[in-house]
Amino acid sequence: PRPCALAASAHGRGLGVVVDIVPNHVGVHHTNAMWDGLLARGPAGDEARCFDVNWDSALPGSAQKVILPVLGEQYGEVLHSGELEVLRDSGSDPGRGWRLRYHEHDFPLSEESCQALERSGGGEALRGEPGVPDTWQRLHALLERQHYRLVHWRVGHRVINYRRFFAVDTLAAVRVEDEVVFDRVHGKILQLVGDGVVDGLRVDHPDGLRDPGRYLERLRERAGGVWIVVEKILQHAEALRDWPVEGTTGYEFCNDVLGLFVDPEGEAPLSELDRELGGRPDELGRVERECKRQILAEDLASEHQRLTGMLWRLAQEHPTVRDLDDRHVAEAIAGAIAHMEVYRAYIDPQTGRATPEDVERVEGAVERARAAARGGGQARRGQAGPPDEVFDLVAAAASGRLGTTVAHLDFAARFAQLSSAVMAKGVEDTAFYRYQRLLALNEVGGHPGRFGTDAAAFHRANAQRQACHPAGMLTTATHDTKRGEDARLRVAALSERPAEWAALARRWAPGAPDGHAASLALQTLVAVWPLAGGPPDEEVRRRVHAYLVKALREARLRTDWAEPDEGYELGVAEWLDGLLGDDGFVGEFGGFVGGVQEIAMTAGVAQTLLRLTSPGVPDTYQGCELWEDALVDPDNRRAVDFGARERLLAELGARPDAAALWAARRDGRVKLWVLRRALQVRNTRPACFGPDAGYEPLRAEGAMADHVVAFARTSPDGERVITVAPRLPGRVLAQGWGDTTLDLGGTGYVDALTGRPATDRLADLTATLPVALLTR
Repeated sequence: PRPCALAASAHGRGLGVVVDIVPNHVGVHHTNAMWDGLLARGPAGDEARCFDVNWDSALPGSAQKVILPVLGEQYGEVLHSGELEVLRDSGSDPGRGWRLRYHEHDFPLSEESCQALERSGGGEALRGEPGVPDTWQRLHALLERQHYRLVHWRVGHRVINYRRFFAVDTLAAVRVEDEVVFDRVHGKILQLVGDGVVDGLRVDHPDGLRDPGRYLERLRERAGGVWIVVEKILQHAEALRDWPVEGTTGYEFCNDVLGLFVDPEGEAPLSELDRELGGRPDELGRVERECKRQILAEDLASEHQRLTGMLWRLAQEHPTVRDLDDRHVAEAIAGAIAHMEVYRAYIDPQTGRATPEDVERVEGAVERARAAARGGGQARRGQAGPPDEVFDLVAAAASGRLGTTVAHLDFAARFAQLSSAVMAKGVEDTAFYRYQRLLALNEVGGHPGRFGTDAAAFHRANAQRQACHPAGMLTTATHDTKRGEDARLRVAALSERPAEWAALARRWAPGAPDGHAASLALQTLVAVWPLAGGPPDEEVRRRVHAYLVKALREARLRTDWAEPDEGYELGVAEWLDGLLGDDGFVGEFGGFVGGVQEIAMTAGVAQTLLRLTSPGVPDTYQGCELWEDALVDPDNRRAVDFGARERLLAELGARPDAAALWAARRDGRVKLWVLRRALQVRNTRPACFGPDAGYEPLRAEGAMADHVVAFARTSPDGERVITVAPRLPGRVLAQGWGDTTLDLGGTGYVDALTGRPATDRLADLTATLPVALLTR
């Protein structure tokens, strides 16, 4: 086989190659042979087993067809305008070379249709006269004989019949629970693993799978001992399942470390400001449930309808509930999913077995839905909303207790898959764009209601990571995070300056179209305001405008993707441009943000060091070697100037002047140095960071003891590496460390970042840099 240049280059430098794999879905492009074959051959083709299609579609005339919501207008209008064309594909074999084209879309015709076209004169014989409906009957008849049906995109969410990645029509879910499909989807990647090209796998979105546990067992069996992590989003206090993986992709660490830089004392004043701007700071749970219900009613309506139909049919097998109203079934399912507090439960789809914890999660969600339907009072027959029997049915079916027939198990599995999709779309992609008290907290896997973390809680989480998943990933930025790691810290710093921030926001928000847009835009300006000073340049303004459009549409309050209110969006943009053209605003805002940036830069080097030395495998996202002000995708996928980073790295040398680096901290080199030096320490003392390493929180004493995060990483033979970082650095910058000391557990330490001998006084340890990395 041809050698892989990337792997050869990496391996030659002592590096491994980790590949992000996506087992849940594939793109529905005509270049995907599996998808093309499904459309060409329908349910009778081999490809049908690959995709999760509801062949018994409720859409009249669509049985045994794949429904494709791709048309820009009503089907008849598109047909009669001549936009649908049947053309020969010159690269195909005779008899199979005809395809349907609609703008950028390309669909196969069935083999029977291709053969008929060859006999009847080809595609030209199907063409009618634009605007004359009767002349398009032959083309219409041909389309009616295909294994798919094209429909207007606006009705797609209600009639689409293939399971997708969340609500993305162009990403169709694949049935990797089928071993044949697993082999087909994973053939190439497992070949690369077997050839030694790939050293690790990052598994995307396992919660979308029907049976994540068995999938990961099969993957581990086929992939051997390579490093595997899963993009499992854990809610607060939720533990990773006992899966054969090294751990998660690290979003829980991202939120744990963020909490160290969010001041709990800022919660009350920021809540009051949020209320004044039209927010609901005390109603996060209600906002999340409202958004989840909206997603079920709109984006995932077809999946909700399918689940409702399944349970209604199951009810017919149980005499005590067979006469239920299907509308009540739909409402009870929606209520249960809206009240799920985690992404999903894990009911075994082959046996129906579940842990007590999973049963409690499902039944708890149902009970909360029942109480909400009763207005919080006792359920009584005849009261509005679904009767008790319906809620009981949902609880039993979704937890696997109702039965173990294929249909019963299928419902439990699909309930879990839909619950996961609704959580992702309803909370992370909708509620987190509505709830705006402190946008730094609105992060993947985060909980905006958890305002700050103390050092003890951070240590407990780190100790748990070392005990359970010492090789799991640690991250503070990915392609999916809502903000870059430093942009997030700048917004978090507002919690340390809440009164000043509130006064500034109250002064400049009133001119905005509404308080929601004002809060969003002003916090976003804090995140991206240039470190060099002065107002944002045109490039930054362009990025902010694009982000605001996305964020406002995702919130779905006054504009959205399906029905954009461009006038409203333009009003927000014009208000923002007016602010940035106002010298008074620029001066006041820039002066305030300059102080916030000082807090955030201190937090930024602390966050970097904590990520590099906490239990796990640290991940540095592209661009984060220097200060990173990225916003959500696609802003965080901009091209990175690696050449500039390479030059800066070379200029640092083996031992730069740490004091000079901190004095020039706004150029980002100090962050690059901390990153580089911490990696070198890890590399020279691997036993302190491996699976058998220890984690020891260190005790501080003195007036600022609560502002120290310090721990020792220890090797089995007694070697120690000590990390020292500030918590809530704004207070430290304002007050200093005073008499605060740290019990190092010994003497003879040197700071690997500065080269200075260490003492137990925080003021000495951080005299040059705000963090320290001590070795003997």
